[in-house]
Amino acid sequence: MDQADNDSSFEEEMSQVLLDALDALSPAERTAFALNDVFGMAPQAVADVVGQPERECAELTERARHSLSVRRARTTTTRQHDLVVRAVGEACADEDSGRLASLLATDVTAFFDGGGKVRTPARPVDGHVQVAHSLLTLLTRHPHTTIVPHSVNGRTGLIVRYENHVAAVISLDIAGPHVVHIWVVLNPDKLRLWNRTELAPDTPRPQDHASD
Repeated sequence: MDQADNDSSFEEEMSQVLLDALDALSPAERTAFALNDVFGMAPQAVADVVGQPERECAELTERARHSLSVRRARTTTTRQHDLVVRAVGEACADEDSGRLASLLATDVTAFFDGGGKVRTPARPVDGHVQVAHSLLTLLTRHPHTTIVPHSVNGRTGLIVRYENHVAAVISLDIAGPHVVHIWVVLNPDKLRLWNRTELAPDTPRPQDHASD
């Protein structure tokens, strides 16, 4: 099987995953997602069709996006996941915004948890260029920053250290060759166990996730 056949097979598999994921959504989630993300309708128009307030429609759309991205991510092998994560870490370490953006899906969403103690974007950041900019702004502002792959929630993620202090824990949802969701924990309270003084810098640390 040549590369074109491989690409075609993968695209067909992804299309079926998307259809299955859409079927798994609730009617309200499916409608809100389609009207907002597919047809680009204004929030008030979406709310009128769905019959719920704008804020609740936005939550329905976000849940649908997350469900779709998780299902897409399941088609990614562990090896491919690891390769993409490592490439993201290298692009961040090199402060290469163009290369970083190329590793992100155009509709990627990043969630930042600062716990009110670290300044982060107040809302999720959407779009590969915007997410790349936000990541580099947050993660490379310290002169002694290291970004290394590490197990996070059972899959390879990234640990950001300022000298020997863990400043951020990042997990990523990946579909094919691109990142579709990024979860960045910068909340010091959630990073306490990662910074236990009795653990050496390279000792495996507890799992964490931005959605906890």
